[in-house]
Order: sequence, then C-alpha cells, then structure tokens
Amino acid sequence: NKVIIDTEKSEIYISDENISLDVGALAKGYAVEKIAEYMKQNGMDGYLLNVGGNVRAVGNRRDGEKWKVGIENPDTENDEKPYIEYLEINDMSLVTSGSYQRFYTVDGKNYHHIIDPETLMPSEKYLSISVLCESSAYADALSTALFSMELENGRKLIESLTDVEAMWVTTDGQQKYSSKFKDYCIQE
Repeated sequence: NKVIIDTEKSEIYISDENISLDVGALAKGYAVEKIAEYMKQNGMDGYLLNVGGNVRAVGNRRDGEKWKVGIENPDTENDEKPYIEYLEINDMSLVTSGSYQRFYTVDGKNYHHIIDPETLMPSEKYLSISVLCESSAYADALSTALFSMELENGRKLIESLTDVEAMWVTTDGQQKYSSKFKDYCIQE
C-alpha cells in the first residue's frame, strides 16, 4: 500500500522514504523478454539473445536446427569442463542463477547476491539453478525463488507448472533435475 501507481502519468512512486524496491530477481529477464517481443513484432525470427545468464531463443537457426546452448559449470576452477550440460532449444528461455559469479569475499568466505528470506544471508543450498521455459522473465523469477527453497519443495513447484523445467546444482556439485529437463539435453 506504500507503492503508488499513477496510470495517467505512467509513474510509480513509494510514499515511504524508508522503503525501496529491488527488481533484480526479474529485471534482466523482463528486459530480455521485451527485446524478444519487439524483434518478433518487427518481423525478426531465428535469433538467440544472450544477456549474462539469460538466454532467449526465438525460432530456429538459419539451417533449421534448434539452438545449442550450454549451462556454465559453477565450479569455475574446473577448466576441463566449462559447461555441465548442453541443450537444444527453440522458442524458449534458459536462465541460470548462481552463487559463483556475483559475490564478494570477507575473511575467506564468499557472499553472493541471492538472499534467503529466512536467514537474511546468502542462500547456501545451491551453486546454481537453471530454469527452462518460454518466458525469460518467468524463468528469471523462478530461478531466484528456487534458490531459497528446499529441493523437494522446488521440484514440486516446477512439476506443478506447465512447460517449465529446472536443474539444480547442489553445493556438493550434484546435479538434480525436474522430470523432463533431460529431454532437452544433448551430448556435446
């Protein structure tokens, strides 16, 4: 009730100076989706947008094949395996949220940017979570939300959604999948 939306002026403001909004959990995905919509409306097809962890495939490649995309290995020290999965997609988004790129170190401990709402500290359940669905904004929001959920609760959520799949990488490096995620995976 402190967020005021003035539709006539196309303005939003907050009536309490002590409140702020952080749209980081979906802003990039939303922007990618808006770019894809604009390109489609202007007759463009068959392209891949890659905006730092948010990949949006529209149509197929020029040769008619699906787009091949990779999920980065969150173990950034592993030079022999830079990607942990490869997928073929079209008309879909693949969004990965992770603890391994945006962080700072204090006394030898890394603190990343995805905050657990219960502890108010960086979530320590996963190294990365990748979500596959049509909308980059939706995938962005889901990958961030799943980061603070227990694996089984996250799986239940993903399995309850239509045309949404996910892959979790646990802190010990195990890869866990929703029921149909592997259907998109290929050997590289």
